[in-house]
Amino acid sequence: MIAAGQIGDHEPGRSCYGRSMIVDPWGTIIAQAPDEVGVTVADLDLARLARIRAELPSLANRRLV
Repeated sequence: MIAAGQIGDHEPGRSCYGRSMIVDPWGTIIAQAPDEVGVTVADLDLARLARIRAELPSLANRRLV
């Protein structure tokens, strides 16, 4: 999952603190942005993703429509 977080001050009086991140299906953070404007990148291990998808119990119950 890739989660983009805004950072900076916004109207009316709202502040955002960023922390954009890239997270694998088990919730392990692969990459996380610092609390400043920038870009975050990560290498994706497609073989690991395939293993996780095979092990993830909830995917056994999905229905394709």
